[in-house]
Amino acid sequence: MTIDLNNVTAVENVKGDEPILGHLMWFSVGKQLVKADDLQAALTAAGIDQAFMPNPIRSSDAFRRATKEIEVKKGTAQTNVFKNYLIREVFADKDMIQRNIVVETVDQSGKRLDYESNAGIITLDKKNNSLTFVTSDPITEDLCKIAEEKFNIYKEYYSAQQVRVMVSKILNSLAPTPVRPNGGVYFVPNAYTEGLTKLVNFTSSLENSECFKVPIVNTYDNVQMVSQKLSDHFDTLLAECKGSGNLRKSQVKDLINHANGIIKDYKDYRSIVQSEASFFEEKILHLKREVARLVDNMED
Repeated sequence: MTIDLNNVTAVENVKGDEPILGHLMWFSVGKQLVKADDLQAALTAAGIDQAFMPNPIRSSDAFRRATKEIEVKKGTAQTNVFKNYLIREVFADKDMIQRNIVVETVDQSGKRLDYESNAGIITLDKKNNSLTFVTSDPITEDLCKIAEEKFNIYKEYYSAQQVRVMVSKILNSLAPTPVRPNGGVYFVPNAYTEGLTKLVNFTSSLENSECFKVPIVNTYDNVQMVSQKLSDHFDTLLAECKGSGNLRKSQVKDLINHANGIIKDYKDYRSIVQSEASFFEEKILHLKREVARLVDNMED
């Protein structure tokens, strides 16, 4: 069955006496860096549990991120000859990490002409959270200085991607169902309106970011829309479980947790799709069987 979202009534009636099923919501987190203290303060201001904060920033993560970002390809005085400045980790223990800038000289087809394994040596002292480098080449020295600047920023700031993951985790606690095949717009049941309002306020308070929610009135077309999208969600997850043969163990574990979460969230949709209760109970049964199979395979 195809649902035309143009028919969705996304506003309450004039009298405001029609109950709502929930809300459509979407969000966008722009490219930015967010200081850890500022992110925590924004969570507190929005009334969201601090448990959703990303893991504390480790100097080792900031170091690896900063050094990885200086990789670059540069031209040379020779026609069709290039130098690739790459980062290779050569040592790591509980006290320090050493990463080298290696310079790979290649032609236009990618054939290696020369290779220098220690054009630059960049070291992180974990105890002091300090970065040092050794190099005598002007280009690699500039790259090391850029890495140092980035490191001093990244050890105090979260990336936009980390914030996006954080927002997604908060959203996932609100029993969302994707409305568009490629994601980006979600339906959140009315039982989570308070939590959704907090998420909207939190996300919108961040720089270059926004979040919106639009109420969905309890009409026949809207119930059909929610039912169809919930069914699609179950089908997609069931297909992912059945096709999980090539996934890593950690990915399978994440898939199991996601499936169990969706099964648990169904309670918040039961009153909406009550006319198709047997249909969804059958889907849940199939999904539970797939989850049980994945768990058994992991234990083998």
